[in-house]
Amino acid sequence: MEVENYKEKIDALEKDLFVSTVLSYESQLANHFEGCMDIFFEGLNKIFVKKEPTDEEKAIDFSQAMQKEVEECYAVTDHLKEIFKNFHYAIDEVNEKIYFRSSCILKIFSNYLVHENRLDFDKDDELFDFLYYFYYSDETEYKEVSKDILVKFLLNLFHYIIYRDFLKLTRFFNRDFLIAPNDNHIPMRIALLDSLNLINDLNNNVPNKEDVYRIVHAIVGGNEDNVKKYCLSLIGKNSLSQKQITRKHKEFAQKYIHEKKL
Repeated sequence: MEVENYKEKIDALEKDLFVSTVLSYESQLANHFEGCMDIFFEGLNKIFVKKEPTDEEKAIDFSQAMQKEVEECYAVTDHLKEIFKNFHYAIDEVNEKIYFRSSCILKIFSNYLVHENRLDFDKDDELFDFLYYFYYSDETEYKEVSKDILVKFLLNLFHYIIYRDFLKLTRFFNRDFLIAPNDNHIPMRIALLDSLNLINDLNNNVPNKEDVYRIVHAIVGGNEDNVKKYCLSLIGKNSLSQKQITRKHKEFAQKYIHEKKL
């Protein structure tokens, strides 16, 4: 009897160790998702980013047309839309990185696996079974099929993000250059004045700094308080507001002036 009890305890321990080992790969899978999303996001940056001002109405029209093309070309089906609809993310504007909850994408991946028929997945344990096939199993065939499932999942997710968020991504990557109707694009005008050295000259020669902002405002128009904030980002005082003359503004202004000189 003692031998049987001992054997049962050993079997239970081995089972617990097996389960713990397989589940430990969950964080590794989540890290893999994060790495792939970073690569994807960097690629989107290169595709979406524009080097000069863009009319927002045209961007909206183009985005709607592109959304339809993506839906058709990459077979973004209603089924996939239902699976991926709860995938949400945040964008870090400084580092231009994408962030999301690991638990969110793991749950979505688990739902995706429910409809996979190439491997056997136990109901309510799809993710565990995938972790076993992908990380733990010694069977080459299982590993190859699970790898293909993972690649297809990521491709479908990337296509869905482009389909759903084309306009959102266009606006994000081109926030410096997107011009709304009736917008005279104040930061671009100030960047042009800065490239002509007018901002620096006024800062050095006008005693009352408030007059600097008033003079610039008289030239570029718009909201006087916003003009002041943009100027503050240029003349040595750190503006804590979101009204900043960025590197993209400066580069475009220099390019524009250089082309006119030529």
